[in-house]
Amino acid sequence: MQSKKNFMDYMASIITDLHDAERMGTEHVYQSTRNRINDFINGSTLSFNDITTLWLQAFQNYLLKRQLSWNTISTYMRILRAVYYRAVDDGLAPFRPRLFKGVYTGIRGTTKRAIGEQTLRQLKLPTGKSERLENARQLFMLLFMLRGIPFVDIAYMRRRDLNGNMLTYRRRKTGAWLSVHIEPQAMQLIEHLKNNNPTSPYLFPIISATGAEGYKQYCNALRCFNYRLKQLADNLQSKDVKLSSYTARHSWATLANYHNFQPELICNAMGHSSVKVTETYFKRHTDEQIHEMNHRILTQLLDDSTFPQPPHNQAG
Repeated sequence: MQSKKNFMDYMASIITDLHDAERMGTEHVYQSTRNRINDFINGSTLSFNDITTLWLQAFQNYLLKRQLSWNTISTYMRILRAVYYRAVDDGLAPFRPRLFKGVYTGIRGTTKRAIGEQTLRQLKLPTGKSERLENARQLFMLLFMLRGIPFVDIAYMRRRDLNGNMLTYRRRKTGAWLSVHIEPQAMQLIEHLKNNNPTSPYLFPIISATGAEGYKQYCNALRCFNYRLKQLADNLQSKDVKLSSYTARHSWATLANYHNFQPELICNAMGHSSVKVTETYFKRHTDEQIHEMNHRILTQLLDDSTFPQPPHNQAG
């Protein structure tokens, strides 16, 4: 019998709620976090009072010794924090200010997945390859054109989310509502890729079921999509290009940043919770771009017609 005063039982109840709500991806991450905690405590009982600053630091050290990345550790800590403070709201755990201050809950920018404008222009053109590879190219470009929409949101997109040239949907990851004005080029791709099964509620033929079976279909589709994107990258003229479902999202954010749109605007467009999250998507500017920026600044400031020239030395 589960006890609400036991942290592990309380977390198990949340995972059950996520499963019932068909939030399979979030359920998977919560379950992974619970498994790690269970390994750390060797299956023993864990009360809310046991979770102290020292306990959290010991858990972090345990994860570090197992060679986990800082981003993975942060994910586990943020989920642990979310569960703990949910229990605080439910009156089951004591409120401790700055409890998680001593462990890492940030976001580190790792390998940047964005590609440049030249590669994107290549991807605008038909592959001339198989139909599956061509469909992968078109879907990639559609993800980019819809403001870097995540693959999971496309997979679960419903017909009713599309109304004329407006797409209104709820992000699977954060629950944020977003509206996207569909440009003509994107609409052409939607018409080509959309579901031909009139009985399916989904806009695209990526999944057909709900619940656990639907999530399994999504995972398989994502795996196939990334495999075909790898094949597509091998056929590009650009060297060392890596494509994945994340690339379209990172590329859209980086391109918007390069064109000097405000980070807050990009953040809102992508449905991020903060600008800090959005900035992890940005690819660093190249030296050439930095040189060009400096050239333009100095050209405008030091124009010969407006900038006084130093006097010439005169012979004595």
